[in-house]
Amino acid sequence: MKPFFRAVKHSLRYRWTIAGAFACSLVIAVIWSASITTVFPIVKIVLEGETAITWVQHEIENGERNVERFRTEVNVLEQQLVQTDEPLLANKIDLKRDRLNGEIRSLQWYRELQPYVDRYAPSSAFQTLVVALIWLLSVSIFKGVLLVIGAILDARVSEKTVLDLRRIYYRKALELDQRRIDRIGTSAMMTHLSYNMTMISSGLRMFYGKCLREPLKMLTCLAVAAWISLPLLIISMFIVPAGAFLIHSVSRRMKRSTQVEMEGMADVFQTLIETFKAVKTVRIFNRERTERRRFKRNATTLYRMQVRIALYDSLLRPITEVLTIISISLSMLVGAYLVLNQETYLFNLIKISDTPIKPAMLLMFYAMLAGAADPARKMSEIINVIVRGGTACDNLFRTFGPEPLIGPPANPIPVPDHQESIEFKNVVFCYLPKQPVLKKINLTIPAGQTLAIVGGNGCGKSTLMNLLARFYDPQVGQVRIDGQDIRQMHPKKVRQQIAWVTQDSVLFNGTLWENIAYGKPFATDEEVMHAIRVARIDDFVSKLENGYHANVGDDGKSLSAGQRQRVAIARAVVSDPRILILDEATSQIDGQSEGIIHDSLAEFVKGRTTIVITHRQSSLRLADRVIVMDLGRIVHDSSVADATENSRQFQYLFAKSA
Repeated sequence: MKPFFRAVKHSLRYRWTIAGAFACSLVIAVIWSASITTVFPIVKIVLEGETAITWVQHEIENGERNVERFRTEVNVLEQQLVQTDEPLLANKIDLKRDRLNGEIRSLQWYRELQPYVDRYAPSSAFQTLVVALIWLLSVSIFKGVLLVIGAILDARVSEKTVLDLRRIYYRKALELDQRRIDRIGTSAMMTHLSYNMTMISSGLRMFYGKCLREPLKMLTCLAVAAWISLPLLIISMFIVPAGAFLIHSVSRRMKRSTQVEMEGMADVFQTLIETFKAVKTVRIFNRERTERRRFKRNATTLYRMQVRIALYDSLLRPITEVLTIISISLSMLVGAYLVLNQETYLFNLIKISDTPIKPAMLLMFYAMLAGAADPARKMSEIINVIVRGGTACDNLFRTFGPEPLIGPPANPIPVPDHQESIEFKNVVFCYLPKQPVLKKINLTIPAGQTLAIVGGNGCGKSTLMNLLARFYDPQVGQVRIDGQDIRQMHPKKVRQQIAWVTQDSVLFNGTLWENIAYGKPFATDEEVMHAIRVARIDDFVSKLENGYHANVGDDGKSLSAGQRQRVAIARAVVSDPRILILDEATSQIDGQSEGIIHDSLAEFVKGRTTIVITHRQSSLRLADRVIVMDLGRIVHDSSVADATENSRQFQYLFAKSA
C-alpha cells in the first residue's frame, strides 16, 4: 500500500479540504453513536414506563440501598475474619469491598446528574419518548447534510489530486526516453493515464470518505461500549485477529488479480488502437473475423479477471458478517451470564464491571456492537477499492517513476546556433543487445551542406537521425554538433535547432493553420504564409471549405497523403531550423508537384545543414553530397556531381537503396 500513500501524500496539499472532510466524518461518527444511545431511553420508557426523572431517582434509591447493604456485608465479613482468619474469607471481603466502591461511585454519578435531569428532562413518559424521537430525527437530518458536504469534499480532493497526477505523469511520459516508450507501448501508457487514474480517484475518494468515516463511527460506538464495560468489549473482540488474517489473505490475492486485470485492459486498448488505426487494411483483406476473435480473446481475459476480483470482493462481506456474529454471540453469552446471576466478575476471575450490568445497559452495549458492525461491514467494501487504487499507483509509479536515460546533464553546456559541422565519430548503436544497427559510423557534415543518404530498408539511415535528435544515445562513440558531444547539451536545446519531416506525416486534430504553426507557436502570419508558399499548400487550400481554418481531422485523415506531407514540410519551414531532416519527405507527392516544392526548398535550405533520406533520384537535386549505407555501414561517399557523371554508379546508388 506504500504507493497508494504516495498519492495520499500528494493530496495533502489540499489540507483545508481534507480538514473539512475529516470534521464532517468526525461529527457523523459522533452522531452515529449518539443516535444509537436513544435505544436506552426508549427501552426504559416502553418496557418499564419510566421518565428520565424517575429513572435517576430510582437509581439513586437503589444505589443507597446497595451501598448500605454492601457496607453491612463488609463489616460482618471483617468481624468473621478476625475470629477465623481464613484466606478465602479475605478474598471474599476484597470482592465485596470492590463492589461497595463501585456502588459508591455509581451513586455519586447519579447524584451529580439529578439536578440537570430535574431541570431539563420531560416530566412524563410520553414526552420523554417524543423528545427521544425528535432527537433521533434531528441528528439523522443533520447527518444527511454532513454526508452530502463530505461527499463533495471527498470528490474535490480526490479529483484535484488525480488531475495533478495526470498532469505530472503526462509530463513525465513526454520526457521518457524513446527506448522506454517503445518498451512500454502506447496501449499501456493509455491504460496508466486513463483507467489506472480512474482507480486511483476511486481509491482516494474512498480513503477520504468511507475509509475515514466508517472507522470513526466504529470507534465512537466501541468507545461507548467500553464505557459500559471495557472487559466485556475485549472479550467480544477476541476473534478480531483471525478476521484480520483472513481479510489480508483475500486482499493479497485481489492485488495480484488486479495487476492481471490492468494488463488485460492494456491488451484491449492495444487491439482497439491497432484495429481502428488500420481499419482500411482490416477491411481490404477481409480480416474482420480475425480482429473480432482477437478482441474477444483479450476482452474475455479481462472479463475473467474482473469476475475473479468480484469473487474476492464478495468474500470480504460474508467474512466480516460472520466474524461480527461470532463477536456479538460471545458477548451475549458472557453478558447474559452476568445479568442473570447479577455478577460483576466472570467466574470470580475477570472483573467485568463495578456494579451488575442492568438489562437496559446490556441491550445498549449490544446496540453499540451492532453499530460498530455496520461500519466494519462497509469497511470490507473499502478494501477492494483501496487495493485496486494501490495497485494502480504501484503500476503508475513503477512505469513513470525512474529517471529517463536521456535527459539534461548536471551542468549542460551552452548550445549556440549551429554553424560548424555535425559529426558521427565511431558510432555503434543497437536497439537489441548484440544486434548492432550502426557499426562504427564515421561521418562529418559541414554546416550548410545538403547531404543525401540512400540505402536499403534497415540499413540505419533513420537511426542516424534518431541519434542526432538524441532520441537515443549510441552505445559506443559520439555525436557532435560544432565539436561538442550532444550528451553534454540539454536535449531540448539541441532539438530547438532541428526540424524533421518524416515519410508518415503526423498531423493533429485541429485546423490546417494550427498544424502549420505547431512548429513555432508564436509565429507571425507572415512566417506562416511564407511556409505555406514554400510547401505549395496554397495549391489545394482553395478547395477546402474553410480554407486555412479547415479541420484536418483525426491524424489528418481529411487530407491526402501528399497534402499531409506538404503540411509537414510547411511546419518544418515555419520553425526556421538550423538543421533540416527530410526523411522521404516528398514520397507521397506527385512528380510535378515534387519538382515545384524542390525548387522552393532549394532556396530555403541555403545556409542550413540539410539531410535528405530518399529512395528517389529526383530528391538528389537538393543535395551537394550523397552517401550510401548498407547493413549499418557507409559504403559510398561522394558529391552528387561525381555520382551523376557516371550513370552506372548513379544507378548503383539507387539499386543499393531498393
